[in-house]
Amino acid sequence: MPSVLQLIGRRCRLWRRGPLAHACQVLTRERVLPSRVVGVIEYDDPEAAFHACVAALEGGIGTIEVSTRVPSCLDIVRGLVASTGASLPLGVGAVWDPEMVAAARQAGAAYVSTAVVLPEVARACRAEDILCVMGALTPTEIYAAREAGSDVVHLFPIQAMGGPDYLRWLQGPLAGVPFWVSGGVEIDQVEEYLALGAVAVGLTTALFPPEPVRRRDTSVIAALARRATAAAEPAWA
Repeated sequence: MPSVLQLIGRRCRLWRRGPLAHACQVLTRERVLPSRVVGVIEYDDPEAAFHACVAALEGGIGTIEVSTRVPSCLDIVRGLVASTGASLPLGVGAVWDPEMVAAARQAGAAYVSTAVVLPEVARACRAEDILCVMGALTPTEIYAAREAGSDVVHLFPIQAMGGPDYLRWLQGPLAGVPFWVSGGVEIDQVEEYLALGAVAVGLTTALFPPEPVRRRDTSVIAALARRATAAAEPAWA
């Protein structure tokens, strides 16, 4: 019996020949973050990671990010693009070099994200016409990320700096900066972060707990996804 990744490869060959080739079109921030909740998968088993991502999407998560720390991360992106008919935005996270930007876009990613300020990655994003989400934490780093061309600032790791209170303090001198918060965020905090003005909230182990991912317990992940999606609903009221 073929593995999930072999099936992904078959679907992707069809995708490259068929009507899903529009998956690489440039998307605006609003289209990349339709629900303003992002599921970030970092698990080290690619097949388990793929199943977890599908469960999160079925639970209502609007955007999935696959970390480069996941083996075969680009194959997973291609498979998710093919599986969803390119109808939902996907990203590649933990990007460290500009070469990965072109590879991510070719795989069908709508954006790439970094953990730190990397101007060379921002330049590659401009060259490839792909949304850039650049990591920063201090006010100086946030300014540097915006100067480098980051479309959204990835405020990471937010919990280490005090969680919602830190975002509240930043909104004074840095009002107007589009912040994407992640790093230790819990589902119960989603509503508060969005109410404070975050354009997106990234969920890692809160959405993808290691044990259910390992067991491929998709019902648990789908239930968590529904909770996270419901938590974001007041932001649209």
